[in-house]
Amino acid sequence: IKYGTDNQIDVVLKKEDKEKFFNQLRINEDAVNKLKKKEVDPTKDDLKDLQRTSGYAKFSNKFFRNMSEKIVKSGNFKDLSLNLQKSNFDMLLVSYISMTLMTTFLSFFVGVFLALGLLLKFTLTQVFLIPIIIPPLTFWFMYVYPATERDSISKRIDQELPFAVVHMSAISGAGIEPTNIFKIIAMSREYPNLRKEVRKIINQINLYGYDLVTAMGNVARVTPSTKLSELLIGLTTTINSGGALSEFFEKRSDTLLSSYRLEREKYTKTAETFMDIYITIAIAAPMILMLMLVMLSLTNFNVGLSPGQTTFIVIGVVTVINIVFLTLLHMKQPTY
Repeated sequence: IKYGTDNQIDVVLKKEDKEKFFNQLRINEDAVNKLKKKEVDPTKDDLKDLQRTSGYAKFSNKFFRNMSEKIVKSGNFKDLSLNLQKSNFDMLLVSYISMTLMTTFLSFFVGVFLALGLLLKFTLTQVFLIPIIIPPLTFWFMYVYPATERDSISKRIDQELPFAVVHMSAISGAGIEPTNIFKIIAMSREYPNLRKEVRKIINQINLYGYDLVTAMGNVARVTPSTKLSELLIGLTTTINSGGALSEFFEKRSDTLLSSYRLEREKYTKTAETFMDIYITIAIAAPMILMLMLVMLSLTNFNVGLSPGQTTFIVIGVVTVINIVFLTLLHMKQPTY
């Protein structure tokens, strides 16, 4: 079996070991034949993305580019620049700041039109605050959005990472060259979010001529996932020190899988606690309340509500409680 175009590795297998080898790699003979026939080009989609430019970004740069360049030269928004890189925005910091300023400017007019529409229902002072409040909120949202997207991407990468490292461990056990290990992961459709980060490594090697260690170090600094960054840094150390990659991947996969199991156990205990609280508040409390109201009605005590109103209120409270509990449970749910 030969893999790759630049660095080829011959793997000699006995017939009885062939099926076991393919099972470990999670591939079959057809997949290997495809690797032979088709050269991996993980940069193709990236180049297409680079060719597309946002029309809104062009429009914003026409009016605010000079101001944005002054802001960037002043040294401000360095954290925004890093968040743009980590959130995989194919956009320069100057362009994003221009878009932020343009959106903030347009939001003022949106606030004015909204205020005019509400003028008949609210006082002039209340309406006047709308075009003043909306632009700062818009600017704040545009500023924090890349950080929010970065955190979202990080969670999705962390979700895929334990299983991808197990895959890489199986591949490295076959003695495949490290760069080709990343090419296999870049080709895989099983890790759509991690695949994008791996393609950054392949791009730096193919387009910029960096060696694997340098490329991994560069990506480790800008990847949104802390776990992936630690993996790449550990991998560069292992390669530089001449350590065994298969042993490194095996230990790191054990660590990530242990973290995965602990996260699931933590969520299970949290879900059990929520279940106990839910039973008490959403089931027992309404039943006790209904019994109290029935007993009060039998004693001719006027609670000020008809039976229909009481039922409506209880149903409404239970509905709100269910929504709150489902929201909290969803927020506490692990990403993987």
